Amino acid sequence: MTVLTDSRGVPHLVERPSDMELVERGIVQLVSMKLDHERCRPSARPTPPVPLQLMLAVDLLSSMERPAVLQAAAIHASLVEADPAEPRTRAMLAAIGSWAAGDLVTARNGFQSIVDTYPGDAVSIYTAHMLDFYIGDAPHMLASTAEAIEVFAADDPVIGYLNGLHAFALEENGLITAAVERCRIALALNPDDIYAMHAMVHCLYETGRHEEGSRYIREYMRGRDGSTPMRIHIWWHYALFELYADNIQEVLACYRVGIRRKTSLRSTEDLDAVTLLWRLALVRPSLDLSAYWRSLFQDWKPYLEESWYLFNDFHAYITYCQVGEYRRADSLLKAVMARGKEMSEEMVDIFLGFRSFTTGDYADAAARLARSFHRAFPMGGSNAQRDVVELTGIEAALRSQNYEVAQHIHDSGRIFRHQSPVVQAYEDRLAALRTSENHTQGVLK
Repeated sequence: MTVLTDSRGVPHLVERPSDMELVERGIVQLVSMKLDHERCRPSARPTPPVPLQLMLAVDLLSSMERPAVLQAAAIHASLVEADPAEPRTRAMLAAIGSWAAGDLVTARNGFQSIVDTYPGDAVSIYTAHMLDFYIGDAPHMLASTAEAIEVFAADDPVIGYLNGLHAFALEENGLITAAVERCRIALALNPDDIYAMHAMVHCLYETGRHEEGSRYIREYMRGRDGSTPMRIHIWWHYALFELYADNIQEVLACYRVGIRRKTSLRSTEDLDAVTLLWRLALVRPSLDLSAYWRSLFQDWKPYLEESWYLFNDFHAYITYCQVGEYRRADSLLKAVMARGKEMSEEMVDIFLGFRSFTTGDYADAAARLARSFHRAFPMGGSNAQRDVVELTGIEAALRSQNYEVAQHIHDSGRIFRHQSPVVQAYEDRLAALRTSENHTQGVLK
C-alpha cells in the first residue's frame, strides 16, 4: 500500500498509482449521487482501492436503511481488520463506524474534523452535509458548505455539485434568493445535477410557487427513467405542489405511478408515500384511502425489526397507527425511546400526537403538536417534510374546535405564509371557528 494525494491535495491509501484515476472518478460519482456500487464492492475483481470501498460505505449509509447499514458495517469491519496506518483513512473508518452504530452526531463531527484537516476533501464535505440533513442541523449544514465552496477551483469537476449542496443549505436556512442563485450556478455546470434541481424545487415550495413547481418538475423529469437519483422524492414534491393546488386526482395518479413504483421492494422510498397519504387524508377526509394504507403497511410491517433512524421510525409509527396496529406502534416507540438521547420530550409529543389523531382524540393531538411542532427538526429531513407535523396540528385543533391553539399554529407556523386553495380552505375554517360560539378555550403549556 502507498499513500498518494488526489488533485485537491487529499491523501488516499492505494495499491498502485493507476488507482488514483479510479479514486478521482469515484469522488465525482459520489457527490453527484451516481456512485457505481458494483465497481466499489470488496467482492469485485480486481479488488477496488480502499478509498472506493470507503465511498461505498458512505453511500450505503446514506440510504439510512438497516440492510444497507449492515453492508456498510461489514465493509468497515474488513477495513478495520487490515489496520491501515494512514491517518485520514483511520479517521474515515472511525466516523463510518460511529454512523453504522447509529451515532450520527459523532459521525458528522468526525467527518467535519477531516474537512478541517483536508479542506479539499470532497467526500467528507459531502458526507458531513448528508449527516447534517439526517440530524436536522441546518445551521451547521450552511456554515460547512459555505466554507467548502471557497476552497475548490472554478474548473474542478465537483464544484458544481458542491454549489448544489450549498444551495440546499441556504434554502433550509431561509435564504431563498441566495439559494436560487446557487442552484442556477450548479445547474449551469451540470444540468443533470438532481440535488441542485431538488434544491430549486424546495425554493419554489418555500415561496408558494406551486404551479411553477409542478411545471418545473414535469419538464425536468420528462424522459428520465427509473434509475434517476431521488426520482420518487422528486415526484413527491410534484404531488405536494398539486395537493396545495387542490388537484386531488393528479395527486392520486402521482402516488400510484410516480411514488409507489419503487426501484426495490424493501426500501425507505416508502417514506414519501406515507406522508403524502397522510396529507391527503387531512385535506380530503372523505377519500377512502384504506386500500392504499393496507398496501403501504405491508411494506412497513418488517420495519419493527429494523428500527434504526428516527425519521424512518416516525414514518413507520404513523403507518402502524393509521391502520390500527397500535401494539406494533407502541413497541416501536418503546424501542426508539430505549435508544435514549435522540428522543426529546418534544419528539415524544410528536409521536404520541399522531397516535392520538388516529384514535380521534383531537384535543390531545392538538395540544401535543402545538407545543412541539416547532421542535421537530431533530428527527431530520427537510423543512418541507416536517411541515406534516404542523399541518396535522392545526387539523387536530380545528376538529377539536380549539380556536386558540389553531390560531397559534397558524400564526407561528410555516404553511400559511403563501396562498393556495388548500390553505384558503384552512383559513376559512379558522375564521368560521372564531365566530362560532362552540369553540373551546385552548391553553398552550
